[in-house]
Amino acid sequence: MLKPAALAGVALIFAGAARAHDYSADIICQVTETDGQRSAWSFAVNTVSADGSPVSTFVETSYLGHGKSVVSQPGSRPVWLMTSNPMGGVTLLPRSNPGWSLVVSNVARSGSTVLGGNATLLHNGALIGVGAVR
Repeated sequence: MLKPAALAGVALIFAGAARAHDYSADIICQVTETDGQRSAWSFAVNTVSADGSPVSTFVETSYLGHGKSVVSQPGSRPVWLMTSNPMGGVTLLPRSNPGWSLVVSNVARSGSTVLGGNATLLHNGALIGVGAVR
């Protein structure tokens, strides 16, 4: 388990203007799944340290895919746990759906703007889809 200080350093790449109470996103992950379906998630920082940097969780502000379009309401948004990964990003784990993970890697930023990166969707370690981060 990473210490909060180590995790905060990695998480700084995702610091942005959005907060858990609004509908904007700090990060958007889009993947094309192995069956051809496309899915997209947007996330906002949920927990911050004393200096304002994200620490350990994001909230899902919206989801689009598999015939669903969901804008999560404040107070009932799914929480995703964040852990650092060795690929220059983080792994997001949905608290309510064990077994799923969204690996975010090679993120490029300019200030508080995410310029791009890679997104990989896994279920119980099996590849489900690949895509991009913006």
